[in-house]
Amino acid sequence: MPAPVRFIQLSDLHLGAPLAWLPVERRAERRREQQAALETAVRLATEHAVDAILLPGDLFDLEGVDVETLAFAVHAFAWPGCPPVFIAPGNHDPSTTSSLSWNARLLGARGWAWPEHVHVFRDAAWTAVALADLPLTVWGRSFASSARSFERPLAADTLPHAAAFDSGRVHVAVFHGSREGVCPPAQAVTAPFSVEEALAAPFAYSAVGHYHRPSRIDDDRGTRLAYAGSAVALDVTETGAHGALLVTIDAGAARIEPLELDARRAHALDVDASGASSAADIDRRILAAFDAAGVGERDIARVSVVGRIVRGVRYEAPGAELAARVFALRVDVDGLRPDYDLDTIRAREPSTTEDRFVHALLAELDAETDPERRARVLSAIYYGLDAFRLRDVAPAYEELAEAREEIGA
Repeated sequence: MPAPVRFIQLSDLHLGAPLAWLPVERRAERRREQQAALETAVRLATEHAVDAILLPGDLFDLEGVDVETLAFAVHAFAWPGCPPVFIAPGNHDPSTTSSLSWNARLLGARGWAWPEHVHVFRDAAWTAVALADLPLTVWGRSFASSARSFERPLAADTLPHAAAFDSGRVHVAVFHGSREGVCPPAQAVTAPFSVEEALAAPFAYSAVGHYHRPSRIDDDRGTRLAYAGSAVALDVTETGAHGALLVTIDAGAARIEPLELDARRAHALDVDASGASSAADIDRRILAAFDAAGVGERDIARVSVVGRIVRGVRYEAPGAELAARVFALRVDVDGLRPDYDLDTIRAREPSTTEDRFVHALLAELDAETDPERRARVLSAIYYGLDAFRLRDVAPAYEELAEAREEIGA
């Protein structure tokens, strides 16, 4: 039986990402935190004396990453005692002939080269690297294009021949792809594989990138495949802990341990503002939700505000106290509605100019099927009612993304 092996797995750092979801003044700091996550992972690899670092894709956010980010990454693995590093480029940073990141000649033109202990799998087919001083063989494959791939990396006819797998060695795989059936809504399926293919593959363990949430596939021998998820939260939707995995394979069985790399947490909260009589009242409710959820000053928060607020109340942006409460805040208000009872107006016979106006637009709304046009009609109803009842029309309803079931449409 081969001796135990250990390695650190991390992926989807997306270095160089624009981070447009963050306020402009926060983006540079968050980019430094992305870089710090990689530096911390390399340092932990030396402290844990692991045998390798596996990086299954999307180290960079795009092929043409900026020079400063590329320079950082090339030199990040030069930490004293850093173990062998195996990188399988993903769909965001594919290994193309024109890639400034992976083409040795183009990289050399800048006077740089990846350290000798860093191996990049540049081929779209499976290739192997056997460590000379360990019974460990690392198999990898690269994306050769940023286009979606429908090739199945774990299909039987894609995998190397069985004769290539020496039973006296531990064989691990590093690649980028999509486990079928669990694709997050914001991510496209590319290089798909099934649970059955993962369990039938000849690898003791597969380190996979692409999905930004940690997940794994187990069998009676232990963990056979795992996503570490994104090393840091890359969007307000990426809630929970983020980091790397410490993987140990002993007697053919793998076990994983999370290593947190991101000091910030992303939170997604729903806040009911029904009956709120002012913008400050809505802010107070959001602050109360922060306290209940344990949202800290270093954290990232996305808040969806819903409910029927008092007519005439405007909520255009969080107040200064609320905005300063967290590192970054996004407030979605497309669920807010003024306290206009459209159902009652719909049910009664129109006898006033106001009722006739609403009935005419409700009829138009009922006949409309396009969500964007429905949203515009619904906005027009609310603006009209503001004009009739408040004698005031101010921008407030452009955030309506779709007409709601509450009006019977």
